[in-house]
Amino acid sequence: MPLRPDFDDAALTRAGRDLAWDLGPAEPVVPRPLRRAVRPRRRRALPRIVAAAGVIALLSVLASERRNAEPSPEDGRLAGLFAERAAPPAWESVAADRYRIAGSEEASATARRRTGGGPREDSLALGRFAVHETPFLRLTLAEAPEADRTLFVTLARRAAERDGLAVVRTAERGRIESRFGPLDTLDATLSGPGGTRACTAFRLAEAPVGLDGWLCAPLGQLPEPHAVGCAVDRFGARPEVLLRAEVIDLLTRPERPVCAPPEPVAAAAAEPRRKRGRPNAATPRNSAKAWQEPGTTAALARHSTDTR
Repeated sequence: MPLRPDFDDAALTRAGRDLAWDLGPAEPVVPRPLRRAVRPRRRRALPRIVAAAGVIALLSVLASERRNAEPSPEDGRLAGLFAERAAPPAWESVAADRYRIAGSEEASATARRRTGGGPREDSLALGRFAVHETPFLRLTLAEAPEADRTLFVTLARRAAERDGLAVVRTAERGRIESRFGPLDTLDATLSGPGGTRACTAFRLAEAPVGLDGWLCAPLGQLPEPHAVGCAVDRFGARPEVLLRAEVIDLLTRPERPVCAPPEPVAAAAAEPRRKRGRPNAATPRNSAKAWQEPGTTAALARHSTDTR
């Protein structure tokens, strides 16, 4: 068959290019991988559940049998040993006739000792926490100091045991001086059935015996550092008592001249009869304690006399 003169190789090439332009670019054909044949898993969940239930039932039976069995003497001995180690050592009350607060016979005292002739603790309280118009002082001398406890822990334990108080907030204050040595102090707000008061807690630092407590000033004010040191200086021993050597060495230290000796609170002296005034007129207190307390009528009268 004769070919057309215009249908040669060049014409076929041009026709193929025109067809490719009309169809556009074609994506390469990539063969897809064949799927692997997955073997069906055998369902073994039910046997495992049955085995677990059997083990749990067996353990329950063994536990019930051990609970119902009588304890052996060895188990009782071990239980008693652990209970003895875990329980805190008990206290026994003793006579509180060793210490006093100089210048005040109204201080209440309590004492206790560890069972078996252990170390002793004596605590004295002057004033009442619920009476906010007067100071409140708590002093505790322990023959075995608590060196591993912080002042906050000691304050929280003493306040809860002695007076049923809780520590609301605290603030560092530093060290102050006393005749027994330096005192670590801590400003604290104590709260209890008698209300809330601002106090300063203290503890004797670097001493063979423990001496700690707190002082609360009247009318919600913090006590001055000088007042705290002088209040601690008033702690002493009663005459003709037998004390340990380290306690005697502590209490026989010389007094500081900055703290004046406390004046006993004497009853008001009888005064001559005065003219009858108004029935509701305030009468100033003339006791030594009233003249020293700020804010009383006697102190105000003394101030007016000094300014004249």
